[in-house]
Amino acid sequence: MTKLNLLGLLENHALFRNISPIDLGELQKEVVKIELEKGLMLFRKGDIAEGTYIVVYGLLKLSIPSSQGNDKVLELIRAGQSFGEAMMFLDEPYPFYAEALENTLLLKIPRTALLQLLDRSPLLSRQMMAGLSYRLLGFIRNVERYSLQNATQRVIDYLLQTSAIQCTNEVRLELKKHLLASLLNLSPETLSRVLHQLMDEDLIRVSGSIIHIGSAEALKTYQHGGMSLH
Repeated sequence: MTKLNLLGLLENHALFRNISPIDLGELQKEVVKIELEKGLMLFRKGDIAEGTYIVVYGLLKLSIPSSQGNDKVLELIRAGQSFGEAMMFLDEPYPFYAEALENTLLLKIPRTALLQLLDRSPLLSRQMMAGLSYRLLGFIRNVERYSLQNATQRVIDYLLQTSAIQCTNEVRLELKKHLLASLLNLSPETLSRVLHQLMDEDLIRVSGSIIHIGSAEALKTYQHGGMSLH
């Protein structure tokens, strides 16, 4: 594996900006690198939180398992993002699991090391509180989206957001379609109908896991005024 500049990764992460070099240097000594191949679990539901994680590269999904096999996808965690901060403060097991959707490299910051740093740095405490607040706001907006947007609007919203993240109109679906449907709180059948509807309107072309967006502006216009599936 290519040697990592751990200090540089920590310095450039939003969570640790403006933290003193001495504190970062001490934290660096505690960081653990974790490599996960596609399909492997980072942790399972019921495991106790042992720290906070930063994704260096790759993609993780956080999901609630179901005995029927239709797991509920809560969130996708991409390169540069962190997660696990909230559970670290609770003496409770994880209510979800984390699985690598691609070969993934993570940095694990042990709970004890991070709590010690929080005791020394009010600035870091505020930054972490801000990060947790943004995460909560994101979940609230998702609930709002699922409550107020119809199926077509949700799918278009996902396509436009993913296009912006990937910086291309050739959107690569990060999830299999049944998992994408779960993320968008739709049935797989409804997702398929919406995609076919958008294809019939010549707004997208689908080739396997690649969706070509002809015009983002046309897709936005259709999202706000076009026909929809509920």
